[in-house]
Amino acid sequence: MIEIKDLHKSYSTGNNSLHVLKGINFSVKEGELVSIMGSSGSGKSTLLNILGMLDEADQGSYTLDGVPIKNLNEKLAAQYRNKFLGFIFQSFNLINYKNAIDNVALPLYYQKVGRKERDERAMHYLEKVGLADWQIICLISYLVVRNNV
Repeated sequence: MIEIKDLHKSYSTGNNSLHVLKGINFSVKEGELVSIMGSSGSGKSTLLNILGMLDEADQGSYTLDGVPIKNLNEKLAAQYRNKFLGFIFQSFNLINYKNAIDNVALPLYYQKVGRKERDERAMHYLEKVGLADWQIICLISYLVVRNNV
């Protein structure tokens, strides 16, 4: 699914160059869950930006589902991100005025899945991980901050 070979990335800082990624090699199979860990400044964010097609490597190759990822326009990159990649951000990136179902279902909206199916799938996975009741907490916290309900 993801194949990274001899990936390099450097950033210019004045007359100097900071070599952040130095010959990274790895692969991820479909359905596999991966965690990227390392110390501050080790290149985690740079690697994720390349995997998410927000940046490009200076050298090496990145293949996603058999497609070489190089020189993509933003529209095609967004389509690939939507179809193939999922990120869990450290800061969660939830939309604070939406409830749990709506937050979980949002990626399905961009895949043009109908509202009923989006909600059913979101609820299924919320129940699966024991967070289905969390939607009530989200709704209550929304109502609390709205003083003209």
